[in-house]
Amino acid sequence: MPLEVFQAPPSLRDQLIEFQARQQCHPLTQLEDFKEELAGYVGIYLLYYRGEFPLYSGVRVANQTACCMPIYIGKAENPGKRTGKGSIRGGLIGRLREHRSSILQATNLDVGDFDFAVVAMAVDLVAWAEAVLIRHFQPLWCSVISGFGIHAPGKGRGAQMRSMWDEIHPGRSFAVQLPANLVTVGGLQPRVGQHCQNVAVRLGCPTEER
Repeated sequence: MPLEVFQAPPSLRDQLIEFQARQQCHPLTQLEDFKEELAGYVGIYLLYYRGEFPLYSGVRVANQTACCMPIYIGKAENPGKRTGKGSIRGGLIGRLREHRSSILQATNLDVGDFDFAVVAMAVDLVAWAEAVLIRHFQPLWCSVISGFGIHAPGKGRGAQMRSMWDEIHPGRSFAVQLPANLVTVGGLQPRVGQHCQNVAVRLGCPTEER
């Protein structure tokens, strides 16, 4: 008998995307105003950029009137899920604080140019939901420019190359000592521009004139 594999029904995916679309965006600078509300939940978070960094002009245009094209999507999971112990506890506020810190350390990004939205979950479907939303939105920092969500390298991995994100946005202390990444803003520009154009058209976001 062939192995039977459970598949989440398509209606569940559609419900998640519709639910996410209803969630309000807030300035990342106001994150602490939501610490009590977020502290008890796992889920998905989305970051939106509206700043003037030239490489992200397509993202800025897409988000000029509303949060339409996230630049990053991540997850905050239940820390006890691997052992089956513990209840679903805070995670969203902690992960967003980590990312706010990364942005604050970057020398060419301004935390005031970022908004965030969350999909808080009372059940642990976080990994599935993250995959669905990343496939749907194809955020730039998840699909083209890697490294934003990483932590300091563990012991024995200090010789690994600096991430693309850390090369483009220097400032994180753990990345300073790593070997340089050869990626450049100029080299990435055509790929990033085309990616943003394609995603904006598919999502119905404003686009740059070409």
